[in-house]
Amino acid sequence: MESKIESFVIVKEYINSKGVTIPTILINNISEIMEFDNEAEATNLARLFEANSDSGWFYKVRKIG
Repeated sequence: MESKIESFVIVKEYINSKGVTIPTILINNISEIMEFDNEAEATNLARLFEANSDSGWFYKVRKIG
């Protein structure tokens, strides 16, 4: 039986003026979803993005697979 491999993605979220959360999955420079094998790596990058955001975006790590 093949073991299932976990991956992690970063989701960028913005809450608009009507209170609706708008999620966006981050992609890389060739328009592929950015996937991480390591949750800590994804979390560190999400924290970096959020620390540098001046537009009200929040970054969350989600497990896939």
